[in-house]
Amino acid sequence: TKSFYMSDHEVTQAEWQALIGNNPSGKNNGTCPTCPVETVNWWEALHYANALSESEGLTACYVLSGCNGNAVGADKECTGITLQDGSGNTVTTPYECEGYRLPTEAEWEYAARAGTTTAFYNGDLTVEYSLDPNADAIAWYFYNSDSTTHAVKGKTPNAWGLYDILGNAREWVWDWYDSYSGNAIDPVGPS
Repeated sequence: TKSFYMSDHEVTQAEWQALIGNNPSGKNNGTCPTCPVETVNWWEALHYANALSESEGLTACYVLSGCNGNAVGADKECTGITLQDGSGNTVTTPYECEGYRLPTEAEWEYAARAGTTTAFYNGDLTVEYSLDPNADAIAWYFYNSDSTTHAVKGKTPNAWGLYDILGNAREWVWDWYDSYSGNAIDPVGPS
């Protein structure tokens, strides 16, 4: 029930480099600036969201504590986190943040499905353990990727214009998948 925006593509290596100043990617590092950044951990994804917020004059969503001395992109990890709203007040859900943030798992699935109920947003799985024509049209994955990432926006987007929501690189979410009780509204899964 809460509106949210989502980038139409995964964060690229060029976008990460411009904001954070390094390129931690293990695949296509330096040779494909439009490929998704990968090999970043969850804490680093939170740092990126905060840096993006601050670059646009928004209050960062995440207040991180107990962080190691590693650079963001070089296995930066923290031990604590709180959320804050646009006034810097502590809040209990990410829905209350002003700045950029990771989507919840429920938001990610809602956006990925784009109103569909099939296995993929363009239809069901038709071939198991091989190249599936429906998956091939929308995603880079084990059977068509040659074990590397590819430039974003290279496959067909979903009905809401989101590219690579399935495949290419894994995406981080705020929480993780678990069963929701009953008919949950705006759920936030396990921490």
